[in-house]
Amino acid sequence: MSTPFLLIAVLTIAAAVATMTLRNLIHCALAVAVTFVGLAAMYLNLHAQFVGFAQILVYVGAVAILIVFAVLLTRGGEPSTDVVFSRSWFAGIVIALAVFGLLAWAV
Repeated sequence: MSTPFLLIAVLTIAAAVATMTLRNLIHCALAVAVTFVGLAAMYLNLHAQFVGFAQILVYVGAVAILIVFAVLLTRGGEPSTDVVFSRSWFAGIVIALAVFGLLAWAV
């Protein structure tokens, strides 16, 4: 693997994890945009210029900006203080690992 691919992969995975773990909705939307940019950079790294530029135009230029505007126009003033995590998080992790193991075995 080349160094640019590894840098792009780490950036994309970090942005995807940030999308799932951040509590501020605006930060999540911006992390989704960074994830889309990382995916487009991977396409460009694979010499798929049309798909890469289409990814930038459609997802980064339209969808991510639409998400940011929708969040800004529809959210309330106060953040909720409810607990975000479910009580059955352990069962979810076990099921996710089982599905991952099944998919890895199938591949």
